[in-house]
Amino acid sequence: MKILLIYPPFQIGMGMGKVMCSPPLSLLTLAGAVKDLDHEIEILDLNVDYSYGIKKIQKKIEQYDMVGITCMTNTFKVVLNICKIAKKSGVKTLLGGFHPTLQPDIIEKFECIDMICRGEGEETFRELLDDKPINKILGLSYRDNGKVVHNPDRPSIKNLDNLSYPDNSLIPSNSYHYLWVKAWVVESSRGCPFKCNFCCVTKFHHGKYRVKSPQRVINEILNVPNNVKFIFFVDDNFSLNHKRVLHICELIRKNRLHKRFMFACQSRVDDLANNPDMVKEMAKAGFICVFLGIESTKQMSLNRMNKQYTLDKIRKCITLCHKNGMIIFGAFIIGNLGENSADVWRTLHMMKELEIDIMMTNPLTPFPGTPLYDEAVANNWIPKDFRWEKWDLTAVMNTPDMSRSEIQDLVDESYRFFYKDIGYFIFGKRILRVIFNPKFWWFRKVAFNYLTKGLTEFFLKLD
Repeated sequence: MKILLIYPPFQIGMGMGKVMCSPPLSLLTLAGAVKDLDHEIEILDLNVDYSYGIKKIQKKIEQYDMVGITCMTNTFKVVLNICKIAKKSGVKTLLGGFHPTLQPDIIEKFECIDMICRGEGEETFRELLDDKPINKILGLSYRDNGKVVHNPDRPSIKNLDNLSYPDNSLIPSNSYHYLWVKAWVVESSRGCPFKCNFCCVTKFHHGKYRVKSPQRVINEILNVPNNVKFIFFVDDNFSLNHKRVLHICELIRKNRLHKRFMFACQSRVDDLANNPDMVKEMAKAGFICVFLGIESTKQMSLNRMNKQYTLDKIRKCITLCHKNGMIIFGAFIIGNLGENSADVWRTLHMMKELEIDIMMTNPLTPFPGTPLYDEAVANNWIPKDFRWEKWDLTAVMNTPDMSRSEIQDLVDESYRFFYKDIGYFIFGKRILRVIFNPKFWWFRKVAFNYLTKGLTEFFLKLD
């Protein structure tokens, strides 16, 4: 069987996709899970190949027996259009990822969707391609003589070390970068035990947090292409287990991987603030950047989101990371419940006071499967039958304090306020950290490309 796995365009921030582009790890992992079976797998990443219009993608799809597409809520609109093209060509469609897992009833609404893989896909995908009776495949939704069948859920994979390695050979390694440093992604854990009210990770992973062993993580690093210089850990919370992180850092240094790679990860503010020894060891092991979902600098908002930390912890975390030579990439939500425009502007000014190095803002969005979604529907902030396939990625809900248009205007303004303040970058401490910190030798090498390529397009979008 010939199978085309498609990674749809993934929208982040206001043009942030121009300064960073990640490989489709979920599809690489799926391909690795069936590598020993007698099937032909190809991956099409529409984030790096912009040449595909409707006619070209239709011609491409016609060559395959099945199309598998990973789907987030913010890519559902594009995914659905691809499914419609496949349906016209008589090619079966299989969706996986967060959106179809948390809203599996979409298969009942759209006939162009033939199957849905709910939850983790490695075992489900393998059983499907290995011709296991379709009614016996856990985690699969499908059509049977016009009737939609939802098989029972598949339990979470207990031992992540048993997973096959991603088949990184299926995509060109020179297409992916972070600030024009050739980059790749590695997964060392899945899930998160915390319950932030806007996050769907908890429900997707059934509230479980599972890890790969430190040695398996090292093997994953060794599996990335040879020309890569930068590795981003895609875990929802890389630093949750203090001792495990220390062990990983120890093995990175033992294998001298810190001489070959730079690393970045997603983390929680309190994990870092409470473990200065861990931050120090991460820095020694080559971690140069930490992505933090800070979301707000108003304590009431943090409490309502169930973030479980204070503004003092945010300050301590950022100071600690900067002391150890790490860049802070802060993510913030605009339109948090209980916040008005004045509160948002206080947060924007606080970003600079905290010396955030890179920031990204998004409007408050009640994604399916989250407590926020249930609250938004109950209070008529968003219609229960909201058409996600019509979503244009702008603000989708009013709050008691702000309208959708006000929220979106503030999102747009936040990027201009932060990134067009040249003085903040040139005369502040950020540029000094980059120029004089030996860890940031890479920035000097890529500065020309950084300034003349995607960053130019990024700034044009700010106007």
